Amino acid sequence: MTIQKRQEECIGKAGDPCFLVLPCPMTEGRRCQVHLLDDRKLELLVQPKLLAKELLDLVASHFNLKEKEYFGIAFTDETGHLNWLQLDRRVLEHDFPKKSGPVVLYFCVRFYIESISYLKDNATIELFFLNAKSCIYKELIDVDSEVVFELASYILQEAKGDFSSNEVVRSDLKKLPALPTQALKEHPSLAYCEDRVIEHYKKLNGQTRGQAIVNYMSIVESLPTYGVHYYAVKDKQGIPWWLGLSYKGIFQYDYHDKVKPRKIFQWRQLENLYFREKKFSVEVHDPRRASVTRRTFGHSGIAVHTWYACPALIKSIWAMAISQHQFYLDRKQSKSKIHAARSLSEIAIDLTETGTLKTSKLANMGSKGKIISGSSGSLLSSGSQESDSSQSAKKDMLAALKSRQEALEETLRQRLEELKRLCLREAELTGKLPVEYPLDPGEEPPIVRRRIGTAFKLDEQKLLPKGEEAELERLEREFAIQSQITEAARRLASDPNVSKKL
Repeated sequence: MTIQKRQEECIGKAGDPCFLVLPCPMTEGRRCQVHLLDDRKLELLVQPKLLAKELLDLVASHFNLKEKEYFGIAFTDETGHLNWLQLDRRVLEHDFPKKSGPVVLYFCVRFYIESISYLKDNATIELFFLNAKSCIYKELIDVDSEVVFELASYILQEAKGDFSSNEVVRSDLKKLPALPTQALKEHPSLAYCEDRVIEHYKKLNGQTRGQAIVNYMSIVESLPTYGVHYYAVKDKQGIPWWLGLSYKGIFQYDYHDKVKPRKIFQWRQLENLYFREKKFSVEVHDPRRASVTRRTFGHSGIAVHTWYACPALIKSIWAMAISQHQFYLDRKQSKSKIHAARSLSEIAIDLTETGTLKTSKLANMGSKGKIISGSSGSLLSSGSQESDSSQSAKKDMLAALKSRQEALEETLRQRLEELKRLCLREAELTGKLPVEYPLDPGEEPPIVRRRIGTAFKLDEQKLLPKGEEAELERLEREFAIQSQITEAARRLASDPNVSKKL
């Protein structure tokens, strides 16, 4: 089974933030800020020729990460979905949102597997744990609130050790990314949620850090929405659905239910997938459609399923489907070479012995005058140049902000002048200056004169018809109104202060 690329259809808060700034104002490139899974940030000056694979290698070196195949770098596109960098393309060739400031990128897990027991390196397991914590806290995974409380207790056990006191736990819960907003909304108060977490936390006394991580991941891996990348799409009738992509296949969910899929297309069923503008289609093998005769021409037993979205999102879905399917094939082909899964108890012991996630020396270079060259990923010593170029960057930023302030002030001045003109025109008609008229401090309001001949008064008796003379009164009232309008127009026309130009 192969994936055909149709040319006509396819276009082929655990620690303090650490900033690695690339102060190279004279060099080509674009500033990017990479958010890491340990809540640190890397600020890089990405040069035009830098490949996404090279950027991933650079970020992976921050964690001494060997199993890079599970991770990727993504950005949030204009539809609110994560759009992943294609490793064989240059970083700056991707369609980033058109916003000022540095490009915001996220380093996170892209390809999930059945269990962390298949991961070789402890650093990879630590990152999977951090990634799961982030997904739960950001509500990217649907979790029952009672399960959230249990997971929060494991986060406390991993970060703080055994239970000490209620006051300390409540303080820690406010600092750790443990309780999602939705879980708090479902219950009467924050104190209630904290009490539920404390109940679970007290039961974990004696568990090591490694055991807490393993138990946390065992619960998360059992959740049906874990490891699924969701995309909002519509069918041909315009009905909204969720399309879920994972290492298992493609799933279609009701828009209000991400847990139970309506349709399941496993990767082994897939015959082809392609997109064109706003349409993403998959061809899957359907045994129910298998031909009963050898004379059938074309593809037999093939069902085509199609979904629709904006072109940018469709292209992103197609790219993710291609990569997930390739990940499935790679694992299938190398299954004979895959090492035997480690036991969870063995992993727990290793994680406890190694301690917290070890980052490379790169993590501490932010204050030691080091630069990362975006084109090569090498480390260059810059000495005092960093402070000089940082000062230059600050001056450039200050100048840009000052220019922006002046532009806004000019726009405000023009709008105030326009408001003044409108208020004066209203005052000429009503004889009274509106309260909205803008006045500078100490400025006296202007004296306005009502225009001559633009006002008249009607006889109230003619406005209130009585009895059988109602029709006659109506005609007289209409005649009086027309006479008054005619007289007002005549006086307005003879007013020398009024311009007659059209």
